[in-house]
Formats: sequence, structure tokens, C-alpha cells
Amino acid sequence: MNKLILSPFFLCGLFLAGCSVRSSDSSFETVRTVIEERIPEKIVWREGVGEIKTQLLQEIQEEGLSQEKAVQLALINNPDLFAYYENLELGYADLLEAGLMQNPFFSASVRFPSKSGYSLNNLFDAAISFLDLFLIPLRKRAAEAEIKVIESQIGQRVLDLVKEVQIHWLELKALEVQLKEEGKRIELKQMAAALANLQNKAGNINALSARSRELDYENAVENLKGLEADLEAAREKMNRALGLFGKEAFWKITGELDEDKEPDLPDLYQMEQAAVENRLDIEAIRREVHAIAQRAKLKAWWTYSNLLIGVSSEMQPEGFTTTGPSIDLQIPIFNHGQGEKKRYNSQLEQAQKRLLSKAVQACSEVREFYKTAHKYRSQLEDLNIKILPNLEKQVIAGQIHYNVMTLGSYALLDLKEDEIQAKIERVRALQHYKKARIELLHAVGGSFALVRGQQ
Repeated sequence: MNKLILSPFFLCGLFLAGCSVRSSDSSFETVRTVIEERIPEKIVWREGVGEIKTQLLQEIQEEGLSQEKAVQLALINNPDLFAYYENLELGYADLLEAGLMQNPFFSASVRFPSKSGYSLNNLFDAAISFLDLFLIPLRKRAAEAEIKVIESQIGQRVLDLVKEVQIHWLELKALEVQLKEEGKRIELKQMAAALANLQNKAGNINALSARSRELDYENAVENLKGLEADLEAAREKMNRALGLFGKEAFWKITGELDEDKEPDLPDLYQMEQAAVENRLDIEAIRREVHAIAQRAKLKAWWTYSNLLIGVSSEMQPEGFTTTGPSIDLQIPIFNHGQGEKKRYNSQLEQAQKRLLSKAVQACSEVREFYKTAHKYRSQLEDLNIKILPNLEKQVIAGQIHYNVMTLGSYALLDLKEDEIQAKIERVRALQHYKKARIELLHAVGGSFALVRGQQ
């Protein structure tokens, strides 16, 4: 009889335990769809990663590391990113756990009679948590809400990595161009130092002037060493972002730091609005607010009753057995969730304040990078339209005056140095301008198309 009574509970438990949940792959597809709306590169997880990496590394060794290939490689080889993907698996493990009932409770006791002629007094109890039948849907909704938070966080982590790699590539290319220009400057200073040494020996200039030219050359050489050190540091930052080590960490950079005509920036107000609505870090906090509200439902007063329903069977000393239903519960008089309610209210308030703070930060970043991009764009235009053409004319005119001996050698070399310095300033301005655009793109959510779509 006990088996007949207990069987419905076990069948119910087996049914609920066997309920399947979605795979983490479905959430990754959701993340992939959101990311592909923002960047052209694809993200993968688990399947096909090795083949794509091998092909990319071969292309990089043959053709060099372009900005596009650097981003692609980082997205399929950065170990921190793939470690973060596993949060999806953890979220689905919590969801699976949330859908399972507690194991049934079973207890037994044997009592020995104090007088002869009586049988043993045996007591058997079996029960399940009836409260669990109502908590399982709440637990699953809370776990699903947490998965939504993880999806947004992973999307933001992907975009952060893309921005990081793009900025590293800009830094590398700018340093490479600066090194070439600094090499030209060193050649000029070496020529000036050699000429000054000859003139000093001939008695045309004093030793102080000659030594000054030599010091200029030595300082330029030291500056070049500093740039070379910066270049090596930038390479290693890129290697860390790409997840490369060993022989894979040796590559050459390719591509040009050019001024392709880029579309005009969208309206500033529209970009601020798009940032608040589309940024994934803000969306993650929005979803976190919802997740906290779902978790709070698990601490309602009735959840503290710990209601158990089952069957109890007792063999009496007189030899007959009594069997019947049993109920066991706590009465939530003293503790009915006052502390937990206060805790979740505080967490909810914290999340709402962080949401406001992140929105303020997003709008501020949009304004900052928008203004920065405009300033460096203006500087680039001045260098391209005014300063560099005038310096080129100055060098040509100086060469003509030098040929007719109305301009000294040092003055001509100084003019050429000024031209080189202006070219270096142009490279730096172009780097900062492109970096500001990348930062601005990231600040609005990863794509200007999101802003133009709103317009």
C-alpha cells in the first residue's frame, strides 16, 4: 500500500526532473545575431574554431596583420573571451538546477517494547516538498532572467575586445610610420653633426657649436630607441589581445594609416539617445533589474512554510498497521522574509542607480569622443591644407637659395626637419582622430547604423 501511495510523487518528480531546457548554443546564437548587427566580423564558439584559426594564421604569415584580420583572430582566439562564453553554460546549469524538484524525504524509526508479548513499534515516513511545485516556475524564470543578463554582458565583452584590437592596431601602425620619419630626421641630424665637426676642424665654427649639433644627433638617436621600445610594447599588447604566443607571436603589420573619406558623424543628440537605448552594458543592467525582481519573488512570505506532503505508516505494538497522509510545515510567524525583502529592495535600488550612472556615462562619452574627433579632424585639415604644403614650398625655396649660396647648410637642414616634424604630427593627429571615431562608435553601441536607423 505504501508503494501505491508514494508512486504519484515519484512519477511527478521524475517528470519534472526530465524536463529539458534550452541549450547554451541557442543563447550564443542570440548573442551572435546582436553582434552581427554591429560589426562585420563573425563570432564562433566550439565548432570550427581550430580550422578558422589555422587559416587566419597562415594568411597573416603570408600577407601580414591587417586591422580586419586582427579583429577576426581576436574573436576566435582570445582566451579571456572564450572563458567568458562559459558563463552561458553556467547560466544554463543554474536553469537546469532550478527546474529540478528536491529529493524526497524518508525517515524510519524502531521502538522496542518494555513488556514481553508486544511487537516492535516501527514508524516509516516519506514526503516530498509540495512547496517546490510552486517554486520551480519562479526559480526557472529567475534563472532565465540571469541568462539574459549574461547574453548582454557577453555581447559587450565582444565589442570591448573589437575596440581594443582596433586601437592597438592604430597604435602599432602610427608608431611604425613615426619610426620611418624619425629615421629620416636622424639622417639629417647626422649630416649636420658631421658638417659641424668638419667646420670645427677647419676653424669655421667653434667647438661649442659643433658639440651642440652632435648632441642634437645623440638625442634623436635616444628618442628613436624610445619609439622602438614603445613599438615592442604595442606588439605585445596586440599579442595578448589576439591570444598569441610562441612562434605565432611573430608577424608583420600591414595596411595603411590613410585618410579614407569617412561618412559624416550623425547628429550628437541622436547619438546620445542611441547610446542609452542600444549599448549592451546598459541593456545588461536593465536586465539585471528584472532578474533581481524575479529573485525577490522566491522570498515571498509563503516560501518560508517549507510545506512537505507525504505518507506515514506505523506498525503498532499490538501487531496492526496504521497508514495515512502526512503534512509538515513551518509557520512563518517570526521569519517571513523581512531581511531578504530589505536585501532585494537595496539591490534593486543599487541596480537602478547604476543604470542611471551608466546612462550618464554613455552620454558623456559620446559628447567627449564626438568633440575629440572634431578637434583632431580640424587639426588634420590644417596640416594637410596649410602647414604641410607651406613647408614643402619652404624646403623647395630653401634648396634654391642654398644653390645660389644665399642660405646656409644648417638652415636648409632645419627646414627639412620642420617638414618631417609636421609629418609626424600629422600621423599622430590621424591616429587620435581614428581612435576617437572608434571610441565614439563603441560609445553609441558598436555601429553608427543604429543611430541612422533611429533617424
